[in-house]
Parts: sequence; C-alpha cells; structure tokens
Amino acid sequence: MKTKYIIAFVALFILASCTTAKKASEVAAVYVPASNYANLDCEQLFQAAEELRSRTPALSRAVDATRKTDKVKEQVAWWLFFPAAFLMDGNAAEQTNLAVARGQLEAIRNAAIKAKCSL
Repeated sequence: MKTKYIIAFVALFILASCTTAKKASEVAAVYVPASNYANLDCEQLFQAAEELRSRTPALSRAVDATRKTDKVKEQVAWWLFFPAAFLMDGNAAEQTNLAVARGQLEAIRNAAIKAKCSL
C-alpha cells in the first residue's frame, strides 16, 4: 500500500514539472543593440530607462501569474482529461515581453556608458 502512495507522489512530481512556463527570475534578457539609443542625450536615456524600469515589475508579475495559472491548468488537465495537458500554451508571450524590456534596459545602460552619462 505504501508503494502505491510513493508511485503516485513521484508521478505527480514528474507531471508537475511538465509545463514550459518559466518564472520571471528565469527569463534572460534578449540582445538589443545599444546603437538603437546612440542618438539620445543623457536626459533622454535616463527617461527611457525610467519608463522601462516602471514597466518591468508589471511584466515580471504577468510572467509569474501566467506561470501559476498554467501550472493549475496543467494539474487539472492531468487529473481530469490528460490530452488537454498537451495543449498548454505556457507563458512565452509574457516571457518575450520581459526579455525585450530587460534587453532594452541593458542597451540603454551601454549607450549611457558610451555617452559618458552619470546615471
């Protein structure tokens, strides 16, 4: 009887790790060339960076929220109708938005360094 519970627990653990959704902390920045911001002065770079910094927490929350929702849907799908688990979307769109914002912040930082701004 004990082995049935162990097998069920292991199976549940394996199934719980099947989604492609990532946490916000696992999303890496994409490369954005600093040359996109080369024609901006220091004040404009600062304003662009502040705008992105103000949006980034909301993007991180969106990634985490869709991951949580995806995990719940996945668990329900595995217990009620397992073929539906293969149709999970993950949170790729949210990951992309966050990765681009992080890449833009890095590009702005590099442009500010080149322009010798003291941000």
